[in-house]
Amino acid sequence: SIGSAAPLDADHLTRLKALCDRYEPQSFSEHLAWSSHGEVYLNDLLPLPYTPETLDRIATHIYQVQDTLGREMLLENPSTYLQFTGSTIPETEFLAEIARRTGCGLLLDVNNVYVNAHNHGIDAVAYLDALPAHAIKQIHLAGHSTDALGSGLLIDTHDAPVCDGVW
Repeated sequence: SIGSAAPLDADHLTRLKALCDRYEPQSFSEHLAWSSHGEVYLNDLLPLPYTPETLDRIATHIYQVQDTLGREMLLENPSTYLQFTGSTIPETEFLAEIARRTGCGLLLDVNNVYVNAHNHGIDAVAYLDALPAHAIKQIHLAGHSTDALGSGLLIDTHDAPVCDGVW
């Protein structure tokens, strides 16, 4: 996981390189999230605190991936359901700095922007305007659902048609 605190596993990177070399995908992307801790693997993509320390860790991991694969990686903006009070960098600035520092591209998930705008009360258009357009190499559209517990959160489930707001 790109967001994990541990160094990336060399064996996993070697297998990922073999896979990319074999199939030669047009692009390779990863979510800006974490989903494991030690030997525990979680069934979700979890948010990160946007801090200088996290920025350094993510940049290091992206360098490792790009150096091993010999290709540009695209980093996808996350959908989130909570925000860390300790975050000191706005998400768009965090993504822009990662792209600037590492040379990676961005995969812009428009549904994730829509979900986050609803969940966190942010302005989706301002978010889009703040991203470095030159770094966006791919756009992703998907559907979402309202959470089953009735909290009003939108959940990035990919199980519904793309709504008008995302279009």
